[in-house]
Amino acid sequence: MCRSRPNFIKLKAYTTGPIGNKKTVKNNGELPMYYSRDHHPAIIPRDIYYRVKEEMARRASKRKVMQKTAKTEQGKYSARYALSELLVCGECGTPYKRCTWARNGKKRIVWRCVSRLEFGTKYCHSSPTLDEDRLHRAIVTALNEYGAIRAEVKADVLELAELARSGGEDGGMSLLELRQRLDALSAEQAVVLDQILENMNSPELNAQLEAVTTEKQRVLDQIAACQQDEEQRAAQASRQREMEEWLDQQPMCFTEYDDTLTRRFVERITVVDAETIQVRIRDTEVVIDGKLC
Repeated sequence: MCRSRPNFIKLKAYTTGPIGNKKTVKNNGELPMYYSRDHHPAIIPRDIYYRVKEEMARRASKRKVMQKTAKTEQGKYSARYALSELLVCGECGTPYKRCTWARNGKKRIVWRCVSRLEFGTKYCHSSPTLDEDRLHRAIVTALNEYGAIRAEVKADVLELAELARSGGEDGGMSLLELRQRLDALSAEQAVVLDQILENMNSPELNAQLEAVTTEKQRVLDQIAACQQDEEQRAAQASRQREMEEWLDQQPMCFTEYDDTLTRRFVERITVVDAETIQVRIRDTEVVIDGKLC
């Protein structure tokens, strides 16, 4: 049973034995099994479930940032600062790291390229050090610029959400057609197996069985790929609908930097030079140049 989809397989196990001495055993083909769809209400809505899976996979796949001090290749997700996940060097592609400079009893918060911190100018020659206050102001300005064009962007978001819901422009077989093809191949495989049991030395039958088995595996791989695409489209459509609803409730005139706001809107921030960043808006094709001032 799946918490996000109201589907399950019936007769995965069955009961044997007389009354008073019954046992539950696993069904290894003794009885037919049935796949029931839409049998019960989903515990977790499908779009939320897919989004959580996507985010868990993203966090689990995070690679190490610090090359010298990291003990393993696996990175560690941190939700403390939004920019730790979003701010990258335009020259080498390495993430930026928040640092504290202290001099004469005064502290200054800056962001620096990790590669530059660890290896100096060996791999990254000209990545700038960014003052956090200036960086925050540039991000707020970029988000306000996005707010000024949100009416145009909203139409694109709606179009993308509809495309995601409909499954895009894929001209291949649908999931239903693939499942029907799989059922047909399974039936054909069973017939060939029965024929082989009667004539074990037939090269034609063995070649036919190998071809059917190969085709069946290919269809299974296609079904798995289609299901993965379905999950990704559902998560994307959910994010876009949520963004659309949230945009309608906001004045889109921000005066202060906010980590939550940045996570919601921004997909990536690329440091171009000491005076310029590029802010890519999440789930859109919009990239806004921000000036540090």
